[in-house]
Amino acid sequence: MRLNTPQDIGAMLRDARKAKSWTQAELASRLGMYQKDVSKAETQPEKLNVAVLLSICAMLDVRLSVGTLGNTKKADLEMDF
Repeated sequence: MRLNTPQDIGAMLRDARKAKSWTQAELASRLGMYQKDVSKAETQPEKLNVAVLLSICAMLDVRLSVGTLGNTKKADLEMDF
């Protein structure tokens, strides 16, 4: 799935978590975080620390890849689970 906005990242994280049938509290516990931190990652992803994003992706078995779009200098961000 190609992501174009921070909100797309939050939605992908939420969908990946729900695909595992985990609550925000369950994911937070597995990550050693608070539920409010997972909620913030899903609802305010523009404030996400890259290290936290990578930790959440790893726990959810989400692959995150960044590349360029053809000959443009614009970045391309994709996530798959």
